[in-house]
Amino acid sequence: MRTYLRWLQVAALSLAVAIAAAFFARLLLSPATGEIVVLASARQPDRIGASTVELHSASGWLRLGDFNATGVPAAPGTATLVGAKAPIGTYDAIRLGGRSFPATISVRKTALETVLVAVSQGLPAAGGVYAGGESVSLGLNELSGQMKAMPDFALVDQFGRSFTRDSILGHDAIVAAFHTTCRESCPIYTGLFLQLRRELPASVLLVEATTDPWTDTPQVLRDYAGRIGASWTFLTGDPAALREFWKPFDVELSTGDVHRSTLAVIDSHGYIRSYYLGTPDVGGQLAPELAQLLNDDGEQLLRSHGSGWGLPQVLDSLRTIGGLRQPGSGDQGPAPDFALSTLDGRSVSLSDFRRRPVVINFWATYCMPCRREMPMLQRVANAHPTMVLLLIDERDDRGAATSFAKDLDISATVLFDSDGKVGDLYQVGGLPTTVFVRSDGSIEGRYLGETNEQILGPHISAIGA
Repeated sequence: MRTYLRWLQVAALSLAVAIAAAFFARLLLSPATGEIVVLASARQPDRIGASTVELHSASGWLRLGDFNATGVPAAPGTATLVGAKAPIGTYDAIRLGGRSFPATISVRKTALETVLVAVSQGLPAAGGVYAGGESVSLGLNELSGQMKAMPDFALVDQFGRSFTRDSILGHDAIVAAFHTTCRESCPIYTGLFLQLRRELPASVLLVEATTDPWTDTPQVLRDYAGRIGASWTFLTGDPAALREFWKPFDVELSTGDVHRSTLAVIDSHGYIRSYYLGTPDVGGQLAPELAQLLNDDGEQLLRSHGSGWGLPQVLDSLRTIGGLRQPGSGDQGPAPDFALSTLDGRSVSLSDFRRRPVVINFWATYCMPCRREMPMLQRVANAHPTMVLLLIDERDDRGAATSFAKDLDISATVLFDSDGKVGDLYQVGGLPTTVFVRSDGSIEGRYLGETNEQILGPHISAIGA
């Protein structure tokens, strides 16, 4: 009997231990959660149909909750779409109403995360997701008309590609007025952009838009960008379209040196946040290819430090709207596959180099920084034999590209992108542009502009070369 009771005690104790272990294991396996609420607002009263709200992270899509069709009030009023708990962590996109939008959403254990979705004509609006208390307040101010929005526009860049308001949404942007025949302030503005490109993450768009569409065709802008080493966007279009584009900035179309010198900072939702007028201070010096464009009045503006504002002030404006935040993971998704011919006619695909780190450099023979950096790229490739270097010649002449590679003794794979489709696929906005691809096929990062070994080093290490 005593043995039997002892056995019962041991069995009961074992059962209790097993139950406790299962309970604590469940606690350990259950992710910690935080609270999130998704709100909707609009510029004027609207309505949104029933939908599911999902959040995206490296683990995939997470269903947050459903909502019924509901009215959406004009800002600053809001409607609650979903309130729920979600595993703590950072999410990079939200999906509802059949649309997904990039957003940095941080769910924390001890704080409520608020997300605002702007609604227009019954649907979530492009560029209309605001995450976090400060951003939500900003969104309500914007939707209630406290800030001026960029109007819709339809222009083309230096490669002849369409560039619209949707091209800006999702990116903070700096926009400046210029034209290629201006000899006073315009070369100094371009000098400022050269400084900005070195300081800013690739997520910030730099845009110089012409005020002289009669002269500045895409080809003229492309040649200009190549001469001075500008790896950003230049815009032109028909005069009527450009007048509408410049209207919010009170800039008139003009030729020669007469135009209103203006720089504007645009936030990622398409609202104009800061203006700078006059000529920037670039420290009294310009690159030789820009300095030679200045007339006497331009040289005087350069020496006198322009209107007293420059790189520090523009960076402060970007910092205010969050434009200097670096991406958290550095992961930009899978590198799109492509197939191009080499200069001697062989077909080469990115997928041919699966499981090897790849550096893709977009260049052209008319691009002076491309010519300067290419021997260095070849040296770096020689020093990293496991790495593949693909040099993609954009919208160029095959004969000129062949002579270019031969003159510089380039042995890396040179590919010919005659119509620029691969450049479009990789959203190349200027030359040179370098893209770094890990051996698993994901994009680690990209660099806009002329590189050097110090710039390349961390990226090459990150892709495992």
